[in-house]
Amino acid sequence: MQTGEISDKLGRGRHTTRTVELFKKHGGYIADTPGFSTLDIERFELIRKDELKFAFPEFEPYFGTCRFNSCNHLCEKGCSVIEAVENGVIPKSRHDSYVRMYNEVKDIKDWQMT
Repeated sequence: MQTGEISDKLGRGRHTTRTVELFKKHGGYIADTPGFSTLDIERFELIRKDELKFAFPEFEPYFGTCRFNSCNHLCEKGCSVIEAVENGVIPKSRHDSYVRMYNEVKDIKDWQMT
């Protein structure tokens, strides 16, 4: 995408977007919208820790194949997801993102979700 000159203050290109455009990527969409440089995630509903794994489609082939039924795919022995990461099938960066997000939501109670 075209950008303006690099900002000395921010160290990145200035926005030149004039129209809204959606790009289909990895089963989802990326929006290029004028006037938005960040998204305030706090304004949106949190995901439950037990549902988070479904936001990572590359984990799906390994569901139900871990040693323990209660596997959270964090560091458990016999975790098929972790084995896939170690074997280079799932990028380590994706698993790292999952772990960070899991740690953010793991202690949230159901009553806090509303």
